Amino acid sequence: MDIPQKKSRPVSLYDVPPRLAEACGVKEVGLVQITADEEKLCFKRAKGDHAATAMELAKAALVEVDGKTLSSHDGSIDTFWKDCDPRLRQLVITAYVELHAAPEEEQDAFLKSRRTRVA
Repeated sequence: MDIPQKKSRPVSLYDVPPRLAEACGVKEVGLVQITADEEKLCFKRAKGDHAATAMELAKAALVEVDGKTLSSHDGSIDTFWKDCDPRLRQLVITAYVELHAAPEEEQDAFLKSRRTRVA
């Protein structure tokens, strides 16, 4: 149930804050937007566990650490995630959310656009 990594997607790069970078030895992470099929695989892997779902989604999006490619195929993503400082894991999850969510003003406009129709 590996998640295929597509090289043709743009990679969003995030700088790890300096003190955390020094503590964990990671300066930069790269994430991609994942597809609906990849999301579905993440939900299956998490088996209904909400915390595991957040981690699986973030791991699916995380494709680079300090310019080195991570993959579920060779286990490098799982090894990195297991050994990663928990503060950096949380930042990666936050980056996943930021990368996959509409900006707040667009969310507000979308929700305010609701209309009701009676059939």
